[in-house]
Amino acid sequence: MKLATLALALGLASPAFAATPLSVDFEKSWSYGEEVADAYVADGVSFTNVLGLSNDVDFSYFGNAPSPLGVAFVQLDGVVNTAAYMNVATGVAGGLSFFYSTPSAATGAIKAYSGLNGTGTLLGSIDLGVNSADYTTWNQAVLSFSGTALSFDLSGAANAVALDNISAVPEPSSVALLLAGGALVLARRRRA
Repeated sequence: MKLATLALALGLASPAFAATPLSVDFEKSWSYGEEVADAYVADGVSFTNVLGLSNDVDFSYFGNAPSPLGVAFVQLDGVVNTAAYMNVATGVAGGLSFFYSTPSAATGAIKAYSGLNGTGTLLGSIDLGVNSADYTTWNQAVLSFSGTALSFDLSGAANAVALDNISAVPEPSSVALLLAGGALVLARRRRA
């Protein structure tokens, strides 16, 4: 019993378990041209220059999207010195997972930064290759980085890349703690 209690205490003390895990699926009926902005602020996530796009009745706009009702699209329309960001109040440590669909290659599509709105240290960047001429093929990608990112610059994905199901990748140490705790609980049950 003491080992199970210890495992639970370690899990609760871990920063990865203390914050609500990042998960944004854009499953909403978005009005045409509606910005995502603060739609997920209750989850600690805000967006700048990112639109939520809803599917049509036949789900043909973004066929096969992981979350079929809505996706996100960065819209900059060639405005100079304009950028698109996703800010995460609690930060994301180690990696960001997401699904994407694009008819055009996007160099530096998403960049992770240590500060808000693309400030601070650049922690990592990911390029996205062409995977769909009509936004019906979706691939999962992971942007891995060292440190904790408070923002993601999405400007490199502008006017081409549709995004869906953005989530934090669990830190390996958090996964190890979770597995160790589970093993201790199972060992305790087997002895009982």
